[in-house]
Amino acid sequence: MKLAKYLGVHASRLLASEPFSGWPVRRSLEGDLPEKEVWYEFEDHGVELICDEDESIRTIFLHAGVDESLSEISFALRRKEVLARFGSPSKSGAATRSPVLGESGAWDRFILGAMTIHFQYRVDSDEIDMVTLMRPDAVP
Repeated sequence: MKLAKYLGVHASRLLASEPFSGWPVRRSLEGDLPEKEVWYEFEDHGVELICDEDESIRTIFLHAGVDESLSEISFALRRKEVLARFGSPSKSGAATRSPVLGESGAWDRFILGAMTIHFQYRVDSDEIDMVTLMRPDAVP
């Protein structure tokens, strides 16, 4: 995946590249956690980044509706198609309902070399809702 090359590098490299350099972005600091995090959110484009305090990219979120050339994975794929493409997941979870967080769909996680890719499926179907790329040390 093209975006995986940005995991572990300073956020400024991604921010200076196309198409990100032309997009409005909101930067915020999450200082209430044991380890501070810097967040970048491209609200109009369905992309979010979580960085270490030194702004090294740990996690990239791609929400449904994002330009699929960024994810290189069609969000119309169904869970069985994801499993056929990536094999057996390293971890999976069923859909859940929480009074605080609401509903969330099933998910699958795959370890691909130096990155982990996580697929969150829609609550109402087994299509992809979000793709998350993570450094190994960012996996919960």
